[in-house]
Amino acid sequence: MNLTLALPSLNFNTESPLPNLNLPYLNKMLRFGTFQAIPSKPSEFHGKLLWNGSLLDHAKKTLGIPVGKPAIFASPVWQQMGMHHMDILSGHDIQIRQDEAEAFCNGLNIFLQDDGWFFYPLRPDLWLATLPAEPDWQVAPILDVLGQLDGTARAEGHDARQWLQKQTEIQMWLYTHALNNERSVNGMPAVNGIWLWQGINGSQKGTALLGSSSPWAQFYPANIVDAPYDFKAWQDIITEMETDVSDGLLFLDELTTPGYTADAWAYKDILESWEQRWFEPLWQSLRQGRLKKLHIMTDGVQGGCLTIKAKASRAFWKSKKVFTGQLSV
Repeated sequence: MNLTLALPSLNFNTESPLPNLNLPYLNKMLRFGTFQAIPSKPSEFHGKLLWNGSLLDHAKKTLGIPVGKPAIFASPVWQQMGMHHMDILSGHDIQIRQDEAEAFCNGLNIFLQDDGWFFYPLRPDLWLATLPAEPDWQVAPILDVLGQLDGTARAEGHDARQWLQKQTEIQMWLYTHALNNERSVNGMPAVNGIWLWQGINGSQKGTALLGSSSPWAQFYPANIVDAPYDFKAWQDIITEMETDVSDGLLFLDELTTPGYTADAWAYKDILESWEQRWFEPLWQSLRQGRLKKLHIMTDGVQGGCLTIKAKASRAFWKSKKVFTGQLSV
């Protein structure tokens, strides 16, 4: 079996110093693997692995909206202004519930009814808005603006002012919303902003069995199961499949929120947990030849793919390597 382990935000690209990482088996993979640099934005990385074609068209089909109807995505967010940047987290990061999403969308439909905007909660963290006409602006997808923004991410195009105006109007409307008061009382971040964007295309045409709990995997074109807890659980799933599984894809996104928040200790905890649950058993499976080939992929400016072949450890002359927050050691 060939396996791809997709780990968005594996590279820790912040100024926060990392504590020492105890990852002996990941280090073995770095030593005996071959790295290919493939820089990619988070949206490109997700689209390449999780869906095929237009994400907006998939959303319209799910919601029963005609393909030709002008529409955009609206991503609810928590945002906070700093001295020289803005922190932004997605609705998934701040755990928006489905009932909250429906209530927000119903309120927005009343608030913007004179403008002809209508909102649909595709899922709690991703809404779709239909418009009277196709807007003439272009802006980065939500996946590419999470974390810390330097203020340069904004719409361009003839209708860019409309984009900014609507973002501002909705932000003001959200400021006094009763649901946000309720979230604050319960110790939850407020939904105090929205990111309007136009969708992205994906290029996943494969048939590999996907194991993932990412909300972005909802339009995966082949078989999908929830992300297994560890490699043994993954093997059990494959054993129970009615057909042979020659290729597998695991998309584990637990590192994204620590990456957005520059939480070095959460990053360390997750990686060291993966060391026991994934890296060690994967390494043993490679050594024994039960796993033919493993690809470890990540995104970002220094993103790429580390490929480790079965019994690669026989190349004993290769120098030792230590993972310090970058796959391209």
